[in-house]
Amino acid sequence: MTTLTKTETTEFLSEIEAIYEQPLAYRLRASSKWVSKPFKERNFFEKVASIELANKRNYEVQPKNPKPPPIHNIWIERFWLCYTIPPALIIQRLWYYLVSETSYFHAWHPLFAFLFYYIAFFVFITQVAKRSQYYMNYYGTFDEENRPRDYVPDKLVTRLVMSVNIYMMARTAGGLILGGYDRNTPPSLGHTISWFFVVKVGLWLIALDFFFYCYHRIVHIVPFLWRIHSLHHCTKHPTALQSILAGDIQELIEIFLVPFAASMIMPLTAHEFWIAQCVLIYMEAGGHSGIRAYWPHVILYEVLKPFGMEICIEDHDLHHRYGKSGMNYGKQTRIFDRIFGTHCDRVECVQK
Repeated sequence: MTTLTKTETTEFLSEIEAIYEQPLAYRLRASSKWVSKPFKERNFFEKVASIELANKRNYEVQPKNPKPPPIHNIWIERFWLCYTIPPALIIQRLWYYLVSETSYFHAWHPLFAFLFYYIAFFVFITQVAKRSQYYMNYYGTFDEENRPRDYVPDKLVTRLVMSVNIYMMARTAGGLILGGYDRNTPPSLGHTISWFFVVKVGLWLIALDFFFYCYHRIVHIVPFLWRIHSLHHCTKHPTALQSILAGDIQELIEIFLVPFAASMIMPLTAHEFWIAQCVLIYMEAGGHSGIRAYWPHVILYEVLKPFGMEICIEDHDLHHRYGKSGMNYGKQTRIFDRIFGTHCDRVECVQK
């Protein structure tokens, strides 16, 4: 399977827009015949895309759950991140400790560091996808009594895989460059990683959310920009890795320019950037998973909760259901949605 031509992309977006014009109850689901193939008969891109497939029940309408969404214990997620993010940093640190400084192989060349962290990022993203799928099945998903989660359409399988690859390469290289990677300095708490790295990462995510909010709101308002962004909105009920599904121009803005702008406001070291990008993709995957639980931000929850500016999974799930009309443009916080009046009331996560 090859990537979509400009004409094919235009035709597909026209189909999506036609679907959006129909009442919600009658909206069709794009063709996804690839999921019915035996795994060995799928092509390369389809096999890689299989990583994002959740339990079959998540793709079928379920009986309405009369109980309110449970409150997920955010400390479970914090502990999970504490043993899934550090391994890459620990491995590099151990290498520098065990390999003699006189050895040619002691210091990691930037190209080797890029390859190592690229692979580590792929492993982390795979773990995030599997964790999201587990909880999608455990808790169910939002709005599942009306419409289940959507498969990646046949026409976009290659695009999804390519988008994930571009995302991993750009974020890995960008972190090393923006963070000023020093081949002679291994990860070290109190040195290359501040003792207050949680605060720094939190501030970086807020800065990133500001620039993302501005860009995101504009592409929903300006018609020709919506044509670009609508590829990401080809589903109103996405799954975790569909958070990365986007067109070329959107990828340029979201993957390169927005993080660059945030780094000008809140600079991070290369190793702090690794932590930040892991938290970032973890939150974006969760926001697109539709997990039916009150599941807030792992870093910013307690800080923003008193102001009603904390974000949870349902907020971005509602954003996809609104489509072009928008609401809930932020993906890490609701700070700017609150300030500019673009937040909407939650439907299921209504705390008494």
